[in-house]
Amino acid sequence: MKKYILFFSSLIMIKFVTAQNMESHLWQDRVILLFTASRQQANFQKQLLILTENPEEVTDRNLAVYTILPDGGQQPDGNALPATQAQAFYSTYGITPGIGFTFVLIGKDGTEKIRKDQPVSAGELFSLIDSMPMRKAEMKKAGRREKKKN
Repeated sequence: MKKYILFFSSLIMIKFVTAQNMESHLWQDRVILLFTASRQQANFQKQLLILTENPEEVTDRNLAVYTILPDGGQQPDGNALPATQAQAFYSTYGITPGIGFTFVLIGKDGTEKIRKDQPVSAGELFSLIDSMPMRKAEMKKAGRREKKKN
């Protein structure tokens, strides 16, 4: 019986840790989760290149990028992601640690928008985001501000 209580307590704690991370982004950022077995993994490197080649587009769409490895990772602010939080992300999103590469996009509303085991091109990513109702509203609002400036 103690084993079951400990097991369920651990599951609840893992969900809580992930929820804390994601709650800070709710209605503020779209979150990209990059799960990878290692920083040298080819698909991971390709995805990083795609994102770093388009910094204005990433910033304009309020994207926050997490790098998640089995033993930790990196948060959007550049700080280290502790191993416990990385494990919480693996558990929450049902991904097996140490297996390949997975790209997950979470919308500002906190729901998963896309999941792929291959890099997502800039065109596909930005088109998907730009088709979302919240993004359309953001672009419309930005357009009105531009008109007022002129």
